[in-house]
Amino acid sequence: MNAKMPTLLNIIRALLGVQSIYIIISMVAVLMELFQYRASFAGFPLFDQIAYFASILLRIILIVGPPILTILYISKRRYKLTITFMSMTLFFGLVFLQNFLVVLHFFMLLVLLLHQPIKRYLKQEQDARQYDQRSLRL
Repeated sequence: MNAKMPTLLNIIRALLGVQSIYIIISMVAVLMELFQYRASFAGFPLFDQIAYFASILLRIILIVGPPILTILYISKRRYKLTITFMSMTLFFGLVFLQNFLVVLHFFMLLVLLLHQPIKRYLKQEQDARQYDQRSLRL
């Protein structure tokens, strides 16, 4: 039996998608500005430049990765992985973002943990088709 996705879960998935798009666009804008003013970084040693841009790339991955993986695991109906990556999204939001998204992530995590229809939906197994030999013949 294929149940419909609960409305709150669909809202959480949409909010995470919008947040991911917003963060990606803002990070691209920051990177464009950094590359526009790259002459000011020319005086730094090469190792420091590499470390600086690597830290920026790591922050981008840590901020954008968990929400995208949360969306993926909501679609795959994996409860434990959804909760794990939503917790990571909240943690990295606390560390890097420090704005209203942290409060939003906190409430989304509470809804994922406490709302029973969402739990049932994420914990149910997906329909796996069972084939027998007769149905596989041409």
